[in-house]
Amino acid sequence: MDVNPKDVDIVVASHLHLDHAGCLEYFTNATVIVHDDEFSGAMKCYARNQQEGAYIWSDIDAWIKSDLTWQTIARDQDHLMLVSGVKVLNFGSGHAWGMIGLEIESEALGTLILASDAIYTQESMAPKLQTSRIIYDSIGWANSVEYIKRLAKEKNAEIWFGHGGHQFESFRKSTDGYYE
Repeated sequence: MDVNPKDVDIVVASHLHLDHAGCLEYFTNATVIVHDDEFSGAMKCYARNQQEGAYIWSDIDAWIKSDLTWQTIARDQDHLMLVSGVKVLNFGSGHAWGMIGLEIESEALGTLILASDAIYTQESMAPKLQTSRIIYDSIGWANSVEYIKRLAKEKNAEIWFGHGGHQFESFRKSTDGYYE
């Protein structure tokens, strides 16, 4: 896409697990938005040197050395409008201490909900809810799944999952020249 990380103003980190937050240190000119409970939980484990969850200490070392600018979403904070048509959604606890996602209104694609790992895959939703292997709060996870499903129905939105391999295969990629 020919975009330099230093040209990015905002990075939304759904959570700080290694497969979603690696390389944040390259976005030194951006504000990194993350759920406050997730940020606090990861940093407390790091400070106590407790290997808990899917966090990589060398990633956190790099974030600290890069002096990143963080903005956190509070547990009780509702949606944050980033720009017209792009809203940060607060999913709360579940797969991680705190999860956020995005609602995107697109002329070409309609309304999208980027659920990240709040809903791991399509199979996680129906007919019986199925969690991912990592879960911090099973009740919070079930509540966030139901919230996302309800929001998708209200908005007639498509849900994009954090680990939906089959879904990802169906997407047009930047290498296809779709995003300009």
